[in-house]
Amino acid sequence: MLNTLVDVSLRYKLLTLVGFAVIAFLGWRAVNTVPIDAFPDLTPIQVNVYTESPGLAAEDVEELLTFPVESGMAGLAGVQQIRSVSLFGLSYVSVYFDDNMDIYFARRLVMERLQEVAERIPEGYGTPEMGPNSSALGQVYWYTLERSDETLESGAADMELRTLQDWSVRLVLRTVPGVDDVMSWGGSEKQVQVQLDPRQLIAYDLDYGTVLEAIEANNRQVGGQYINLGPEQYLVRGLGLVQNTNDLEEIVLKTVDGTPVRIRDVATVQEAPALRFGAVTRDGEEVVLGMALARIGENAANVVDAVKEKVATIATILPEGVEVKPIYDRTDLVDEAVSTAVTALIEGSILVAIVLFLFLGEIRSALVVIAALPLAMLIAFIFMGEFGLSANLMSLAGLAIGIGMMVDGAVVMVENAFRIMAERRKSGEVVNRTSAVLTAAREVANPIAFAILIIIVVFLPLFSLEGLEGKLFKPMAFTISFAMAGSLVLTLTLIPVLAAVMLKPQEERDTRLVRWLKQGYLPLLNWALANKKKLGATVGALLVGSLALYPFLGKEFMPTLQEGSMVWRIVSIPSTSLEQSIELSKRASGALAEFPEVNTSVAMIGRAEKGEIADVNYMEVYTELAPFDDWTTDRDFDELREAMEQALHEVAPASVVSYTQPIQMRVEELISGVRATLAVKLYGPELAGLDQLSQKIKSVISDVPGVEDLSLEANLGKPQVRIRVNRTQLSRYGLNADDVLTVVRNGIGNEAVSTLVDGVRRFDITAGLHDAAKADVAAIGNIPLRTDDGGIVLLSRVADIDVAEGFSFVRREQLQRYAVIQMDVLGRDVDGFVQEANELIAANVDMPPGYWIEWGGAFENQQRAMARLSLIVPITIFFIFILLYTAFNSAKYATMIIANVPFATIGGLIGLAITGQYLSVPSAIGFIAVFGVAMLNGIVLVSFINELREKGLSVAEAVRQGAEMRLRPVMMTASVAILGLIPMLLSSGVGAETQRPLATVVVGGLITSTLLTLVLLPVIYEWVETRTEDSL
Repeated sequence: MLNTLVDVSLRYKLLTLVGFAVIAFLGWRAVNTVPIDAFPDLTPIQVNVYTESPGLAAEDVEELLTFPVESGMAGLAGVQQIRSVSLFGLSYVSVYFDDNMDIYFARRLVMERLQEVAERIPEGYGTPEMGPNSSALGQVYWYTLERSDETLESGAADMELRTLQDWSVRLVLRTVPGVDDVMSWGGSEKQVQVQLDPRQLIAYDLDYGTVLEAIEANNRQVGGQYINLGPEQYLVRGLGLVQNTNDLEEIVLKTVDGTPVRIRDVATVQEAPALRFGAVTRDGEEVVLGMALARIGENAANVVDAVKEKVATIATILPEGVEVKPIYDRTDLVDEAVSTAVTALIEGSILVAIVLFLFLGEIRSALVVIAALPLAMLIAFIFMGEFGLSANLMSLAGLAIGIGMMVDGAVVMVENAFRIMAERRKSGEVVNRTSAVLTAAREVANPIAFAILIIIVVFLPLFSLEGLEGKLFKPMAFTISFAMAGSLVLTLTLIPVLAAVMLKPQEERDTRLVRWLKQGYLPLLNWALANKKKLGATVGALLVGSLALYPFLGKEFMPTLQEGSMVWRIVSIPSTSLEQSIELSKRASGALAEFPEVNTSVAMIGRAEKGEIADVNYMEVYTELAPFDDWTTDRDFDELREAMEQALHEVAPASVVSYTQPIQMRVEELISGVRATLAVKLYGPELAGLDQLSQKIKSVISDVPGVEDLSLEANLGKPQVRIRVNRTQLSRYGLNADDVLTVVRNGIGNEAVSTLVDGVRRFDITAGLHDAAKADVAAIGNIPLRTDDGGIVLLSRVADIDVAEGFSFVRREQLQRYAVIQMDVLGRDVDGFVQEANELIAANVDMPPGYWIEWGGAFENQQRAMARLSLIVPITIFFIFILLYTAFNSAKYATMIIANVPFATIGGLIGLAITGQYLSVPSAIGFIAVFGVAMLNGIVLVSFINELREKGLSVAEAVRQGAEMRLRPVMMTASVAILGLIPMLLSSGVGAETQRPLATVVVGGLITSTLLTLVLLPVIYEWVETRTEDSL
């Protein structure tokens, strides 16, 4: 079949050329339409459920809101895991589904179940709602609304800035294609507040409930159907919505002797800021932050471009003195990451072209081979478009790895055609180029096809990866497979056509490079064939020596990507107020502004409306850095990070400061629900027990070398004023618990009782006690309540009021409570760190029944990936053996070629040891790639030696002549693979950290595997075949 394909292509040359011109056009169109992003979409199929219940403490949120939602979601089809956080006023439940489930189907399942769950939640405690259909990496564009510098004092107030954001800017940006929602953070939401004076209520013989009922009853809009007036129909509208504060003031509460008592008589009505759960400062000044969230599956680059266009329009319609400023733009990282990969592709392609010319010594042959490179890539892009893959750091890295392998088949094909033309010319024949190419193709078509198929099979283990590692590395496996399949088709169709058209028969002469290689190689081969035992001992010692390095090589999931910007997490004690955190953020911004490398810093304190699950004692300080080339100091990135950390510790000595990056932080949170590289999760039933045990475990881990940024989320210590109803006293005064709780919820907590509608804008109307009535515990105790018989009783007489410490939040996973101890690991591998920490914990911490620990974060993924690969790689090697057996119809030759594979690990392990890099998933992929090329070269060499023996040569002659004649193609395939990766090895751009271990292993592995293919394989072949002949 393969020979037929070559035959048809050579017979219809023009048709073949036109066909590939069309493919090239389709490929170029795919290049321009394939989505572009910095990373593959790592988001699990995840649906978030938020339930807001303002004022409710974390323990109450867990009991009344979180548990009903969790238990309701647990029975859904396809649910893998449920995580939740309960904190002051908010329940957040994240439901993770199987990766093969459609996100919209998952959201529908959750929506249906929420209708049942809502019935289990007591009335008045909030309604569960689904979060935006956006991933954790969906925050593609951040901006701030700020007062202009020249109008800093007299410009718009924070409340007006937030109103502009919520009801103007946000609504416009939500119309952008691909934007699912826009999050608002900071500033102050506007409320219309009715601030009641308890003494005036008593004076007019009114109670609190009367005011609430009056506000609700006087803020309505109704329809009266229609009436017919003559021949016309008139709609009837009842307009009674409150328009402004004056309307509220005029609401009548009661009438005394014909004189109305209005709200203005017992309260002050004003527009005022709502209670805040978060704030944002930029370079020390409070601002309002907006975050555009891209919908899952959207092209991030396109979404950001569309948002930028809208922002430019918005800037022209904002009031004077207000401006919108961009902060974070995902396309900057996208452009840099893609640029890193594209640069490696282009530089690698140029190096490949140079190598081919040096080996072939003839520009036409080099051009024919090089034609396979862009076309194979274009074919890969066509398939990427069809499979919905984006062009990102990982998928483009797949093409970069495959640069050398893509032309391997073409190298062997063209080199063979060139040799046969030269042989026919030398024998005096008239050389028919088409016939010569057809003969050459028939000789090598089968080995080439099997070799390329084996390379594709070699990458099958990557398709088996699951979870985060699967999402990261499957795109790489897809693009390599697409490109290799494309190169196989090209090698059997277009390359023979181009060879027949472009190559000229000429005398075969070794180039200077090949002659130089043969001068070194042939004596080495002769020595090896004459000293088989010495060679075996030497190679065996090398293999054992390199494998002995394995235990000393650190292990990690994958290297940390440098994103070019920083995020500093600052956690203060649980009792910290929002005002204190704002002051701390200003000091932090001042400290960071001292560094000339910093462009700007933005501190995000507490939480936004949705999507963030933090209290006001937590802040993230996003630090935008100038491009590295513009730095005026001689510091590198790590030195700058250490200096910044020291400066932040000085301005926040009582806080825990840790470092991360914008995307890294979100990815870590996706991995295990925590924002750190590594975390210990302590599970148990009691919050107090978790708090005590986690303190002990943290103390033990602090002694493990390599631990950095060790932090335990301070939980116990959230001050609470507890107002516990005394039912005996209530019954004595004829009151109910609701009388007390209404005062707590509305009077003290300022919960909204109605809404002021202003066009498209909506503002809460609250009816609370004025500030003096709730200034301290004593004042709260003196709040008066009216009994049914008109008597007055103080709150302290019917409720026990005290101050205590509670919990800031309650984390749950697997329907169990848990505590998190977060850390980073520097200067050593994660695997060894975890082993040592486990030993110390087992020796020093006594775990009560019902408590246990698990490790989360990068370690969890590394363990899962390595376990998966250790299972799949042997199965893959078995499949390769079957393919080799099919190719040679001989178990002997199949074993011979596979036996060469372990020796390919020597260079990779030595390369990692020399460069100080760790064994990671990228380096494991590098070993997989090396195995593929090593087997390709082995197949080509063994096939050729077999052909020479079929022509009548003895084993010894066939081995020597075959090895000499195959030196050039084997060295070419190895050289193009090595040099194609050199740019990736030396790259320092964004994303280079994830590609460097892979390139190190491939380059090191190919150097040793090529040498052993050319020396060890001929020796093994001659030894096996000689013994076989002697035994006959």
